[in-house]
Amino acid sequence: MADIKIATPMAIGTKATTDADKLALALKVFSGETLTAFARASVTNGKFIKRTIQSGKSAQFPVFGRTKAHYLKSGKSLDDLRENIQQGERTIVIDGLLTTDCLVFDLDEFIAHYDFRSPYATQLGEALAISMDASILAEVAKEALNTSENVAGLGKGGVVEKKLATGSTLGINKETGIAVRDILLAVKAKMAANYVPQGDRYCFVTPEIHAALATNLDFLNSNYGAAATLTNSNIISMDGFQIIECPHLTQGGDDPTNTIQGDGHAFPPTYASKSPLLICHKSSVGVLSLKDISFETARRAEYQADQLIAKYAIGIGIGGLRPESTFMGVISNPA
Repeated sequence: MADIKIATPMAIGTKATTDADKLALALKVFSGETLTAFARASVTNGKFIKRTIQSGKSAQFPVFGRTKAHYLKSGKSLDDLRENIQQGERTIVIDGLLTTDCLVFDLDEFIAHYDFRSPYATQLGEALAISMDASILAEVAKEALNTSENVAGLGKGGVVEKKLATGSTLGINKETGIAVRDILLAVKAKMAANYVPQGDRYCFVTPEIHAALATNLDFLNSNYGAAATLTNSNIISMDGFQIIECPHLTQGGDDPTNTIQGDGHAFPPTYASKSPLLICHKSSVGVLSLKDISFETARRAEYQADQLIAKYAIGIGIGGLRPESTFMGVISNPA
């Protein structure tokens, strides 16, 4: 009997592939989909200062103050007028190895049917994204509560509170939307006073607060200056701030039991249940990456399965970088 030709869905071009080739290609495609899911799910990726190191367990992030200009008279020396530029630094440490994985029974079936791969890739990518987001946003919240200046004279952040009028209730309604804008305008003024750059300003909100913004069409009316931008019923920017919806805003980082250093990234408990707004500039906190997201696979013969692993060695700035660019907004019900 003649040899039977069997389709090879994982073949690369017209070249016959070995099992190792098939596995390598499957992992490459899987890795790409996980990275895509991570980028799509993360609300903080690219929005804060990030530094990548190739070795070590910490890195220093410099913080510089400001100086002043002076008129110089003829015959006078610059030495008599010079004011030193204050500077400091913040050390950010690597928390540990952030991991997520899954066991896939019968790898041949996994390789042959792409519909099995995509859900796994999406879940692993989203798990890493949510964990990283939650840790970063917890540090943003802590920085907003920081009562010290990193460099003397740069200013501080703080909490901006807005109480609803009698008869109103925090929720998806016009009153809440107006309160959010009042907070943004107050923070905008404070940031200007602290010389925070106008670009790269963000406001992270819960889904309920995000929906409340869309209830007030006055924000979009050109007669009122068109302070907000609406896309698909979502407010995406307002008063110079990019509005970012985040369901895991107050979740905080994962259990720090297995970190190699640091105490983890718990969200301040006093504000976790208050649907806060986290309003900040890109320079508010730093992110340290030892190794970017990577992937590996391992055979688990005892389970007749293959283990697919995604991991990320990362650290989030405890103590923050720029408290003067970090604020928290809180809306409260009337007494």
